[in-house]
Amino acid sequence: MVLLISSLAACKSDNSLAKLDSDDTFYQVEAGEVDVLLVVDNSGSMQPYQANLSTNFSDFLSFFTGYVDYRIGVITTTLEPLEPYGPCTQADIDAVPSGGELVGGTWISDEDADGEDVFSELVQVGTCGAGYEMGLETAALALTPPLSDAGGANEGFLRSDAYLSIIFVSDEEDSSPLTTAGYINTFRSIKGNRSRDIFNASALVVNDEDDCSEAQLNAGATKSDRYVDVANQTNGVVGSICSGDFSTIVTELSLATSRLTDTFYLSESPDVATLVVGVDGEEWDCADGAWTYEKVDSRPAVVFDRASLPPPGSQITASYDYGSGDAADFCGGAE
Repeated sequence: MVLLISSLAACKSDNSLAKLDSDDTFYQVEAGEVDVLLVVDNSGSMQPYQANLSTNFSDFLSFFTGYVDYRIGVITTTLEPLEPYGPCTQADIDAVPSGGELVGGTWISDEDADGEDVFSELVQVGTCGAGYEMGLETAALALTPPLSDAGGANEGFLRSDAYLSIIFVSDEEDSSPLTTAGYINTFRSIKGNRSRDIFNASALVVNDEDDCSEAQLNAGATKSDRYVDVANQTNGVVGSICSGDFSTIVTELSLATSRLTDTFYLSESPDVATLVVGVDGEEWDCADGAWTYEKVDSRPAVVFDRASLPPPGSQITASYDYGSGDAADFCGGAE
């Protein structure tokens, strides 16, 4: 275990040459391969949300590029195409993929130089789909035989050793026929008896109708308890689709999907003035702003700036004397 000695008085105690009370050690996960299925509602009210997601895709890739071997595919929430209705012509209806089939019959990966442009097109799946959304069902269809088999429409998308993440994007409740537990079991069974962490789901949905404007509610926005339940049970992220600014939400989705983390919980409350943090044996000076000490859900934690995450597979150490855990003392703040 590495013992780190601080070089700045603002970030150490006068007794820093003596062994500190605690040396916590953490490891940044090494995700490797991640397959991401984005399930986008294509009902009549979704155009502004699709456009918002499209313009924020670069934020989504922020914790993938250079870290993760990824594949990202898009499907809709429509199980069966409808008859022409309203502004939707037969051509529009014919353009809706069959339930569970990848939009455009393709996916993007870290090898695609134009992946951001392709995604911007794929995610805008149109608004001529069914008004009774079945995102859980179409996701299950997309990831299981016959669509996932050799010769199936989605052949090759899923990799046997990859993590799996599903992200549901919808402004209405899911109407799929099975219970949420049934779908969770289906998704987990895809990866067999491996770690439960190999799969997670997240939801960019209506989780509180008070977050939505009158116009959004009038357009049909309704609370999505089923998507939220699946996300909560699989350690995913839940964000409000009614938010006008998707950048923060999309960043949270990216972090959860990549399996990287910015927060490491300490085993004890520290004397914050003695706290020394390092990555792979090299001290990261608190004065540089790469990390802070915070109370997260009332627990003492080292939180890294999103632009300075420890790389996959790295070892993170936190050495400190026991104390009150007062964040005001961080990096000489009380001096």
